[in-house]
Amino acid sequence: MSIVRSVHRGRQSSWWRLLSSRLLVWGGAMILVGLAPTAVSDVGQVTRFQRTVEYLADAAPELRSDFAATALSSLASAYVAEARLAREDARRAGRGSHLWAWSARVDHYASQMPLLLDDIALGFPVRLTLEGEKSLAIMVGDRTVILSHPRLYEQGAFEQAILAAFCARHSCKQFSPQSAAVPIPVSTVQIRPNWTFTAQKWFCTYRGITVRFNSEQNMANSRLICEQLMQEVMTLTDELAWQQRQAVVIEWDQLALQATPHRPEHMLQLNAGGDTVLVTVPMLYRSAALFGQVLPWIRERASGQEGVSVDLDADHYGWQEP
Repeated sequence: MSIVRSVHRGRQSSWWRLLSSRLLVWGGAMILVGLAPTAVSDVGQVTRFQRTVEYLADAAPELRSDFAATALSSLASAYVAEARLAREDARRAGRGSHLWAWSARVDHYASQMPLLLDDIALGFPVRLTLEGEKSLAIMVGDRTVILSHPRLYEQGAFEQAILAAFCARHSCKQFSPQSAAVPIPVSTVQIRPNWTFTAQKWFCTYRGITVRFNSEQNMANSRLICEQLMQEVMTLTDELAWQQRQAVVIEWDQLALQATPHRPEHMLQLNAGGDTVLVTVPMLYRSAALFGQVLPWIRERASGQEGVSVDLDADHYGWQEP
C-alpha cells in the first residue's frame, strides 16, 4: 500500500497538508518549496549527486543545461505520477474530496516543466546551486525550481536515477576524486554455481557462499533459487564496490533495503548524507535476516578482500517444498 493511500484515511493528515503546501507561485518565478532531501551528516559528508552539481556549476554551459534538462524532465514525471495517484484516491473518496484540487495543482505544476525545457533548448542561461541543506536549485532565465521529489523518502533514489541518466550520456569520471576512469557497473555475467551431491544433501556454492538443500525434490527449482540469489548478491556487491570507488561513504551497519512504490527496483540508502542506489534484489528484500547474513560477505568483496564465507540453509528461508 502506498503512503498516499494510507494517509488518506485520515483526511486532515499533517503529512498531506505539508505536501499540498509545497507548490507556490511567487513574482512570476515558479518555486517548488520542499524540505531538504536529507540533512548532510555532522561530518560534512557530501553525496555524489552534490559533488556532481558542484562540478557542473562551473562546467561548460552545454553540460550544465543537459543536466538541468534531465533533472527537470524527471521532476515532471514524478509530479505527473503523484497527480495520477491523487486522482485515483479522489475517485475512491468521492466528489467532495479535496484531492481533486490537489491533483489539479500538481498537474498544473508539472505542465510548466516543458516551458522550462523549451527555454533550455532555446539557450537561456542555466545555473545550478546547492541551497540550504544541500538541496539543488535550478535557475533557467528568471525562474527557479528546487529539485524536490513529492515524496521525500524517495529523494535519494530520485537523484540517483537522474545521475544514472546523465552519466549514460556523458563521461562522469571528472566528478570522482580519483583521476582514473572508473566504469559504471553493469549486470554481472551469468552466475554458474558449483554443485556438490551427498546421500542426503545438495550444496550450491559460489565464491564462498553455500546454500544447503535438504531435499532432492524439484531440483530444477533449487537451481533457479541458487542462481537468482547469487546473481542478486553479486549485482549488489558490484554496485557498492563502484560507489566506494567514487568516494561514496557506505554506513554498513545502517543498510536496509526498501521497496520503491510502483517500480521493480529496491532502494538502499548508503549514508546519512542521502547517497542511494537502486537495485533489483527481490530475494534479499523479502528477508532482512538473509540480507544481514550475506552483508559481511558483500562488504568484504566490495572492498576487494576475500575470506568471509556464508552458509545458508534453504529450509530456513522457505526455498524448498515441504
